[in-house]
Amino acid sequence: MKYIVFPSDNLNAIPQEMLDELHLIPRKNVDGTQVIMKIVHYEALFPSVMTLPLLGEEEKTENPIYPYPTYEGEELNTLLSGPEWSSSESII
Repeated sequence: MKYIVFPSDNLNAIPQEMLDELHLIPRKNVDGTQVIMKIVHYEALFPSVMTLPLLGEEEKTENPIYPYPTYEGEELNTLLSGPEWSSSESII
């Protein structure tokens, strides 16, 4: 599963009702400046932000280009286990 990390200010522009309709509870980093979300949910909220690359006729691709970094697999695990996404404070 692929995830995207983007500024939380972008999410603030989305009405809470829309997030509720999609049953989304976005995860923010420790300082609250970034959000991580599944690509499919990001595409539902920000459909006009994605673009397809312009390539020659011989090169065809359906992979969209995102304006923010995407993560999956071990790269995602490394990101989420880092200090920016996991708090060292114990939850009581």
